[in-house]
Amino acid sequence: MSLKRLSKKQLVVYIESINASDYTAHRNYLGGSTRISEYITRGAISLPQVRDLILINNSANEAYKLINELSWREYWQLVWRVRGEEIFEYIKPLPFKPRQGIPTAVLNANTGIKVLDEGIRQLKQTGHIDNHMRMWIAGLVCSVARCDWKIGADWMHSYLIDGDFASNHLSWQWVAGSYTGKAYLPQQENINKYSKTKQHGSYLDKPYEVLEKMEIPPELMEITNIIPSFDAILPLSTINVQDLSNEPEILLYSPWTLDPDWLPQSKAPRVLLIDEAMFGKNKYSQSVLDSIMWFANEIKDIKILCAEPQALSGLHKQIIRKDYPGIVDWPGRVEKPDLLYPAVPEKFYPSFSSFWKQVEKLQLLPKQKI
Repeated sequence: MSLKRLSKKQLVVYIESINASDYTAHRNYLGGSTRISEYITRGAISLPQVRDLILINNSANEAYKLINELSWREYWQLVWRVRGEEIFEYIKPLPFKPRQGIPTAVLNANTGIKVLDEGIRQLKQTGHIDNHMRMWIAGLVCSVARCDWKIGADWMHSYLIDGDFASNHLSWQWVAGSYTGKAYLPQQENINKYSKTKQHGSYLDKPYEVLEKMEIPPELMEITNIIPSFDAILPLSTINVQDLSNEPEILLYSPWTLDPDWLPQSKAPRVLLIDEAMFGKNKYSQSVLDSIMWFANEIKDIKILCAEPQALSGLHKQIIRKDYPGIVDWPGRVEKPDLLYPAVPEKFYPSFSSFWKQVEKLQLLPKQKI
């Protein structure tokens, strides 16, 4: 499904129109996603808001799977809150030493698996691919080519317009087998089914038990640890730190907290901080920066500041900002996160199923309307 970016009002109407039963039936097929992940990543809408909008025209039973999938994002964010920088390292060791690189065939969209090559080209061109495609590509890199998931995760994240470190990097860990201990393998029959293609005779066209023991295919032998850099252009700052020194209050936005409805009555200056250390070193595609700026421009009178967060440390008492686990070292007073399940204890759950059992145990899921 192709979905152009929508204003907040248009987005609300679109989410209300989603048929949750259709989503459940088609979510694993390419084109079956809701395409709202970019809005969630940029903070334009919260998970509870999405859930409540879905439930307007869908019963709790019909919406169960969609809410379950939304909950994965909250789960990964919880892991990030609890484990911090550990999410960027191996949570569990692998039974083999991964190769320190990524197949050049993946970078060049020349893996020989036709639909995966199409997906890689789509990722480069648009910054988006469906979740199942992400799993297949990650599985190819980690489980078939036996490469380091960290390099693959960084590569994919550099293109994703809905890129969220928790969802992306922990999903790559899950695929590689360094999260739960069980790796995910892409297989041609499965790829054909959910992409509605008919490729046969590829190196993935084998039973799972054969794929598990298969040698690395020649197509994936050549690797590199040099991730392509970008010539993306940072937006120009429209304000500097000194301009804010006399403000009694500052509403500070990040690329992940761009809510156009945040504190609508406030007269305080609204400032988007783009961390130069993160975004200014050719690490992200132009599509990622364009995504950030599109959502920023939905916020009236927002000002842009390209700097490192430490530059604002002297304004700590003046700043108020929304919560996001990737900006814990930013200055300012932080609002409580808007969670689907705020009653779930904040601790590490070693699997999504253990987290979900806690949700069910506390009876936090929507009840069927009578």
